[in-house]
Amino acid sequence: SSSGGGGGAGGGGGGGAPAVFSGDVSDKVPVVVLCYNRANYLRRTLTSLRARLGTAYASKFPVFVSRQGNDPGVSQVLEEFGDLVKAINAFEFVDRGQRKKGFEGGQWTSYYKISQHYASCLRWMFVTQGFSRVVVLEDDLEVAVDFAPYFEAMAPIYDSDHTIFCVSGWNDNGMTTVVSDNKNLLRTDVFPGLGWMINKRLYEELNPKWPLAFWDDWMREKAQPRGRSCVIPEVNRVYTFGDHGNSVDRGFWKRYLEPIRLNGDPVQWHKLDLSYIKMPSYANHIAQQIRTASKIGIAEVNSSPAETRVIVYSGEGDYRTAANTIGIHTDFKNGDPRGSFGHVNLAYVRGKKTFVVDSRTLDSIRSGRQDWPYAWAGVADIVRAG
Repeated sequence: SSSGGGGGAGGGGGGGAPAVFSGDVSDKVPVVVLCYNRANYLRRTLTSLRARLGTAYASKFPVFVSRQGNDPGVSQVLEEFGDLVKAINAFEFVDRGQRKKGFEGGQWTSYYKISQHYASCLRWMFVTQGFSRVVVLEDDLEVAVDFAPYFEAMAPIYDSDHTIFCVSGWNDNGMTTVVSDNKNLLRTDVFPGLGWMINKRLYEELNPKWPLAFWDDWMREKAQPRGRSCVIPEVNRVYTFGDHGNSVDRGFWKRYLEPIRLNGDPVQWHKLDLSYIKMPSYANHIAQQIRTASKIGIAEVNSSPAETRVIVYSGEGDYRTAANTIGIHTDFKNGDPRGSFGHVNLAYVRGKKTFVVDSRTLDSIRSGRQDWPYAWAGVADIVRAG
């Protein structure tokens, strides 16, 4: 079996909280924090949630914790936040000896535990408690001042637009130097994780095939999104302060995570027209900007006076050169540049809007292809809007 099912949802996990929510679940946007043994990190995350939800959003955004093991420091933190945390899932790893081929060694065990913990946590939220959506956080995230209004505004759009895979508060290319508009939404083909909302529709589709390990890499394989993309804010609504965890390299954190800009100026999301983020509006909106932008070489990126520019690349090496110069992620996930949509990345360079575009994408856009985000990407079985 490829499913990482096991490890049933346990009962209450200390701190006096029950194992289930007692209130009405229908219109809620619950937040669940997964944790293991980093008590100080968990305290910082829950402090941030308490401050940002305040009294205005406390009832619409009930907070839950899913914990692995019974670290005494974590139990202490959960007692401190007994008023905030509505229920606790106590997850215990059940090792049935199943392993992904090539990853049988003991050094990989924590990845199996994490994947099984996610499966248990999501089942607890959707099946045991009956929520229609959930915002998933790990214990090393702080949330922005308008974290709740953002997810509140996005929930109905997510439910109505079947081309959305998930909604995240995280832009991988959200470094302070390359973002500008804190009211702008983007789409990305590369699942960002890190503070993301999943709804029941997607949960029911993914749960039967949930992986044994490396759940986030699995979420990025083409077989899961099937042509759907994730909605993200240009300016991050979550920030990770965790510079040591299961898979974080210190150099990577210093270069790509520490410089992330967490939005500090609240946006009244409910007052904005966000219809442009739906498909196919979004693809048309991006294509139109690219058609009218000035084409420049990477050498001109700092000197070109044009307000909107396009840098064209051919192949991964070419992309990496451009990305390195601009200061965005240089890596690819399953053939797509991190943070990209239809092989288009957006960055601001000295305040000027700069699209980094695959030459094949540019050809598709210029020839007026309506399906340009998928035109050459080889995505089979695309989920269409409807």
